[in-house]
Amino acid sequence: MKTVDRFLFYILCMILISIGHTAASDKTGFQWKIGEELTYKVKWSFIRLGTLKMSIVDTVQIDGLQLKKVNFYIDSNPMIFFVNMHNVYESYIDDEIRVHLFYAEERIDGVLYDTEYRFNYVDRLIHVTMTDMKDTTKTIRKNVPFDVPIRDGTSMIFYARNNAHRNHKDTLYSIYEAEVDKVVLNFTGKNEEITLINNEKIPSHYVDGELLIKGIAGVTGPYSGWFSTDSQRVPLKAYLKVFIGSVKVELESWKNWLGTEYEGGG
Repeated sequence: MKTVDRFLFYILCMILISIGHTAASDKTGFQWKIGEELTYKVKWSFIRLGTLKMSIVDTVQIDGLQLKKVNFYIDSNPMIFFVNMHNVYESYIDDEIRVHLFYAEERIDGVLYDTEYRFNYVDRLIHVTMTDMKDTTKTIRKNVPFDVPIRDGTSMIFYARNNAHRNHKDTLYSIYEAEVDKVVLNFTGKNEEITLINNEKIPSHYVDGELLIKGIAGVTGPYSGWFSTDSQRVPLKAYLKVFIGSVKVELESWKNWLGTEYEGGG
């Protein structure tokens, strides 16, 4: 995947993340909604970099487990001439918000791989399979051990949704290009009013933190984000520091959010 493409995906994943000491939803926690679709615009200043969409597709059974299939879509801005990309990431997540299976494309050392991550919670290993997309006869297999909770980008977002109402500070461990990195997280317990793209004002939970790593396109440093206070805990808006300045990610359309639908754009 080109650098800008990974940049778009990395932005939303890293600014809307969190982790808690317990994974299970409580009475005030996040509630899954099959058919939910959330679409975001990503902008730097007045320039639209692209569009991100997250969709809870269905409940499926894999290896005897009931898992939620979540798709993450990227569409780059067709007006940006140096990138043309439409991609889908698949994550399979249980009711404790643990990812069991994740598919993605990743560029490592200049090679574009079709990657599969299988999370083995019994042996505490992530089984990684990377197949060269230009030469499918070339496959790399490796096991990544873990002794702390590890999340892919999509399950990190859902973990944040489950915990956005808390007053808690912790460290998230995420896997990126088959390597484990960490981020400082701060659930503030503060509520703020957010104006949506349709001019509706709603209360939100405010979250901030700091990336102690340097990611794609110089992603590093402080970030902030806002989540709706209802049971779906929808990510509403976020800001992140990158090498070109502050990037804004904002919800612009949705389906099946508290039974409502809004088609935005622009």
